[in-house]
Amino acid sequence: MTKKKKKFVICDYPNPLNYTFPNFSLGSTEKRFWQIAKTVSEFDDFEVIITGPLWLPKYLPGVKHFKERLDISNYELFLKEFGKVNYLFAGSKYFDKNDYRKAFLSVSNKIISYVTHVYDFSKISFDNKKSFLFCYSDEMYLRYIKQRPNKLLLFHTGVGETPVFTLTPKKYLLWLGRIDFDKSPHYAILAAQKLNMPIYILGKPVMKIDYLKKYDYLFKSSLVKAKGVVFGEEKMKLISNAACGVYTCGSDFLEAGAATLGEMMCSGIPIAGISWRGNDAVCEAVNDKSLGRVHVIDKTSEGAIVDGLVKAIKYSISLDRKAIYNIANYRYSMSRLLRELFFIVDNKKN
Repeated sequence: MTKKKKKFVICDYPNPLNYTFPNFSLGSTEKRFWQIAKTVSEFDDFEVIITGPLWLPKYLPGVKHFKERLDISNYELFLKEFGKVNYLFAGSKYFDKNDYRKAFLSVSNKIISYVTHVYDFSKISFDNKKSFLFCYSDEMYLRYIKQRPNKLLLFHTGVGETPVFTLTPKKYLLWLGRIDFDKSPHYAILAAQKLNMPIYILGKPVMKIDYLKKYDYLFKSSLVKAKGVVFGEEKMKLISNAACGVYTCGSDFLEAGAATLGEMMCSGIPIAGISWRGNDAVCEAVNDKSLGRVHVIDKTSEGAIVDGLVKAIKYSISLDRKAIYNIANYRYSMSRLLRELFFIVDNKKN
């Protein structure tokens, strides 16, 4: 007798840039949701349904598609087509809105979210019985403590972006992300200048473009190789050949997930980074001295920050890349992480 498959629904959501799921720009969450849908669809005991108009179903073969964005106006139509499901996953900003919660709880036994962006809930929305919130770091856990969150790493790659391992790297640094005050890549460029090492910048301004104007003189440095947004095999080659990945952020920015750290480490790249508070996403990712080093900022002058980052790069650059590759590909295995997520949801004791 064939065992009945569990049903898993994952929803898109509207965003200001109208990124698709997956997307081919800098939207990490859209890639992450796609990776979740793809990974669960590969489990023998699951059936996956995607909802909403922003999905690109051709990148999810075998997955069922409810083309409307699931809400109070159409959940009965969903139930007629698919019946009640076991789990529903959606962006956290839906969960304190009664119309969405009613629709989600009507179609699913348990609803799940992951804090991928900082969000101020208007009321407590998660109870660890029917609704579950997950987060990445101690910083995010403490920020959302009233929501009774569950801490769990999460990861993604883009389409055609399987991690590539290179034992003998080239002599350049790599910084990956959007170019703005939140991400503050100027610290990485200043560190590269002190080390006299080329630095590849993979990304572009998306919003807050005044940042690039302020630091235009740094981005014009001969050491900076500005590659823009790169995808697929070209992106993975640039990552895998780097001597070290560099992580930076601005003092007021709360990094919810830091997907780029997993992307780099899964190719065996050590991480040198800065942290303003010592319990954030980069500290969660680089939690072992064999993976890299994080400079926790104690002096906020630009010179002191850059000096700390330089020391972190010097330390990280000589680490065992094969060990990093093995550790990261275990820690960031999406199939393992999602099995753990479902185990928590099914077995949470309050």
